[in-house]
Amino acid sequence: MHLALLALPFAAAVAWTHGLSRPFPGLQAGAEALHWEVVRAVVECWPLPALSGYGTWSGPLVDWLIATLSLPLGSSLVAARLVVCGFSWATCAVAYVIFRDRLGARATDALGLALLLAVSPFFLGQSLRVLTDNPAWFFVFLALERLLAYTSRPALGRYAAYAACVAAASLMRHISVWLLLPGLVALFSTRGTRGHRLGGLGLLVAAVTPLAALLAYWGGPLPPAPGGVSAGVTLATDYRLRNLLLSVAVAGWYALFLLPSSEMVVWWRRARIDRRWTLALAAPAAAALLALLAGALGVVTSYLGLVSRLPLPLVKGAGLLWWILVPAGATAVTGLALTRSATPRDRVLVAALLGVLVSAAANPRWYQRYVDAPLLLLLAGLAVAATAGLTRLDRERWALAAVAAAGAYVWLVL
Repeated sequence: MHLALLALPFAAAVAWTHGLSRPFPGLQAGAEALHWEVVRAVVECWPLPALSGYGTWSGPLVDWLIATLSLPLGSSLVAARLVVCGFSWATCAVAYVIFRDRLGARATDALGLALLLAVSPFFLGQSLRVLTDNPAWFFVFLALERLLAYTSRPALGRYAAYAACVAAASLMRHISVWLLLPGLVALFSTRGTRGHRLGGLGLLVAAVTPLAALLAYWGGPLPPAPGGVSAGVTLATDYRLRNLLLSVAVAGWYALFLLPSSEMVVWWRRARIDRRWTLALAAPAAAALLALLAGALGVVTSYLGLVSRLPLPLVKGAGLLWWILVPAGATAVTGLALTRSATPRDRVLVAALLGVLVSAAANPRWYQRYVDAPLLLLLAGLAVAATAGLTRLDRERWALAAVAAAGAYVWLVL
């Protein structure tokens, strides 16, 4: 029943668009035409993948999967959209399993948080177009689910399943190699023999081998252009810092709604009596503010959605709300990293959170959709796994987050 309820947002959108025969408005939906051309090219040469001749950041596996799964449906644009929608529902189903079975949440809480993911603007917006994000998130979430299962019962079979998902995710979104960090943490946080750990390390090497071979074949992170020349990529230092700050702000936004209120009260009370704790929380927030003062954020594009469109005063080129969210996110992430280390499960979640944030610096451009879904999953996971009890107020804040997400989507897109 809960899995059927998770399908309702997608079913409503499918009905509204007449079976996806009409375009569904979404953030950056204009990229559908580019990805659809790649999928069509794969259909023409199927079962071979398209390894060159396109200039998107996605790997070849995602387009091949969309093309393959749409073959029984006629390989039309509508069929490809339905396949992507199916991946989105499956991703939410995996999130539900993570919350309920791997983190011990109540079934209703797991359902509510999975639905929050389903209606979040960037996830829903990528669910009903031929775009490459949500199929990749399915394998990212599945890798985390298998990794959390491994922490509860360390068996190499579970770790092998995690490694296979890492290989698939990195062949769809190269940046998914951040999954290696929580994988290493899980491997060395659980009890195991030397042979067990060597076997795990061998599985990690096997997981990244396909991506390494692909990048060597391409001669870079992007496939060669139609003329055979490898596309250049600029990774300027200012982009890296800017991307990290913006991603930390997204973490701050979700932490505001998701982290247990009792936990935040404990942090505040501890800060009043423990100078070292106060310094630990204040230092990253102060560093973030100094970076903002130095103008590191630059001009924020409309892809950031709600925050960038609020009519707030600009300070050093950044909207006033960013001056709240960036240091708040730095404080929340630091507090979680310092307090969530008692169990392998918590250490895996924190390592994954840090991995997502750091990986954002690798993109030459930054869009919230690249970090939105995993940050929402991980902060929600850390909330339900908290030793501090969840209260009615916390669940009301989750509902408020869903209303804010839906309202932002209506305002920005529809």
